[in-house]
Amino acid sequence: MNSTTKSSKLQYKFLFIISTAYLAVDINMQGFLALMPFVRDEFSITRAQAGLYSTAYFLLATLIAIYSGSVVDKIGSKKGMIFGTGSVGVLLILHAAAPHFFVLLILALLTGLVFSIITPSLNKAVMSKVSARNRATSMGIMQMGGGVGGFLGATFLPVLGEIYSWRIAVLFSGSLALIVTLFLFIFYKEDNKKDQDAKLKQREQPSFKDSIFILLKNKNLMLVCVLGFALGTSVGSIPAHYTLYLTQDINMSRTVAGLSLGFFQIGGIIGRPALGYINDKFFNGDRGLGLSSVGFSLVFIQLFYSFYISNFAPSIYLVYFSSFLTGIIALGWMSLFFTTIAELSSAKLTGIGTGIALVFLRSGVVISPPIFGHLADISGSYQLSWFVSAAVLLTFTIFFHLVVKRKNG
Repeated sequence: MNSTTKSSKLQYKFLFIISTAYLAVDINMQGFLALMPFVRDEFSITRAQAGLYSTAYFLLATLIAIYSGSVVDKIGSKKGMIFGTGSVGVLLILHAAAPHFFVLLILALLTGLVFSIITPSLNKAVMSKVSARNRATSMGIMQMGGGVGGFLGATFLPVLGEIYSWRIAVLFSGSLALIVTLFLFIFYKEDNKKDQDAKLKQREQPSFKDSIFILLKNKNLMLVCVLGFALGTSVGSIPAHYTLYLTQDINMSRTVAGLSLGFFQIGGIIGRPALGYINDKFFNGDRGLGLSSVGFSLVFIQLFYSFYISNFAPSIYLVYFSSFLTGIIALGWMSLFFTTIAELSSAKLTGIGTGIALVFLRSGVVISPPIFGHLADISGSYQLSWFVSAAVLLTFTIFFHLVVKRKNG
C-alpha cells in the first residue's frame, strides 16, 4: 500500500510508536503529582498551594494552545513530538534540583509550555495517517500511551520516592523521557511527499485569523468546547489532589495512595478506547449522547466520593476499585471528545480546531486544582471539594444535554 494512502485497518505499529510520546510525558506529569505528598512535606505547603502546580503546568499550555496547533502544521508532527518530549525530559531533570517550591512552579510553567505541542502533533499524525472509519479507535489506542505512562508514574515513582527521595524519582522519569525522544527520532518516519502536498494545500487555506473566526462561529463546536471546560475541571482537580485526599482524609499510606492513582490511570488506559467503542457500537455514533453520559456518570462518581468514601472508612480494595472506575470516566472521555472536535472542524482546520478545544479544556484544568484545594483547606477535608466539583459539572452537563436534545428535535 502506498504510504500516502490512509489505511482502513488499524495501524498498531504506527500507533505504538507515536503513543510513546504521551507515555513519556504522562510518566512525568502524573508521576510528579503522585509525589506531591513528598513535596508537600519537604516544602511545608498547603493543599491549595500544592494544587497550584497543576495550574502552573497548564497555564501557558492553555494560553498558546491555538498557536501550538498552527506551529505543528508548519513544522510537522515528528519535529513537534521530538521537541516536546525532549524538552519535558530536560525540565523534569531540573525539577530534581529545585531549592524552593516557587522554583517548581516556574519549571511547571515551562514544562506546560513545551507540553502544549505534544497533543497537536499526535492528533496531526493520526488525522493524516488513519481513515475516518478507524479514527476514533485509533485516537483511543494512541492516547493509551498516556494512560500507561500515568500508571507507571503514579505506581513506581512514589516507591522510588520512599526508597530514595522524590528528587531521585523525578531524575529517573526525566531521563526516561530523553530516551523516548531518541526512540521517536529513530523509528517514527514521516512521509515527505505527503508533507510537501500538505504545504501546497496550506497555501489555499484561510489565514490564521480567519480560521479562528470560522471555527468560533461553529455553534456545535463551541457547545462541545464548553462541556470540555467543565470536564477539564475534573481532569485538573482529581489527579492533582487524589493522593493528598487519600493520605489526609482517608489516612492511607503514601505508597497505597500512589497505587490508587495507578489504578486511576489503568482505568484511563481502558476507558480511552472503550468509551469510543461504546459510542460507536451502542450509541450509533451519537457524540452528544456519549458526552452527556460521561458528564452524568462523573457527577455520580464525585458525589460517591463526597458522601460515602469520605465518611465510611472504606476498605483499600473498594478504594482501588473506585479509583479504577473513576479513571475510566474521568480520563477515558478525551478520545471521544477530540474525535468529536475533529469531526466538527473541517479537515483543513483540524489543528486549529484542536487548539481551540484545548483552550477550553485546559482552562478548566488550570482553575480547578487551587479551588479544589482551597475548599479542602477552609473546610478541613475534601468532602466539600468533591461536592462542589460535582455540582459545577452537573450544571454544565444538563445545559449541554438540553441544547443537544433540542437541536436533535
